[in-house]
Amino acid sequence: MGVAAQSEIGPVGEFGPTPRIADDVIAVGSPGMQADHAADLGIGAKNVWAMGGPNDDQIVRQGGRLVGLGDNLTIPTDERFGGNIMKSDSGDHGGFWDPESISLRNQVAVIAGKYDRVQHD
Repeated sequence: MGVAAQSEIGPVGEFGPTPRIADDVIAVGSPGMQADHAADLGIGAKNVWAMGGPNDDQIVRQGGRLVGLGDNLTIPTDERFGGNIMKSDSGDHGGFWDPESISLRNQVAVIAGKYDRVQHD
């Protein structure tokens, strides 16, 4: 499990390929991932999961663009991004981790590798 600041998954850097640090990536309310497509993250699009919040996507997109996370206004919950879009019942940005929420259950299912239990949006 990582945090937004640890979004580099396995890019090739100055010293060669970075070891793969995750089997799955979950983007929650993300304003962008410095990638236009899930497949660009190097772990396979089927291993990239995202869920959005209740806010206007344009606010999220523009915020990501302003801080260099989504120059093309692409966010992980876009169908064209190509990852798995999970259902969320979050009422605000902190609601993704509310006990007994669909949002939290979906994250737990991915972390546990129980992909068949994930509710898709």
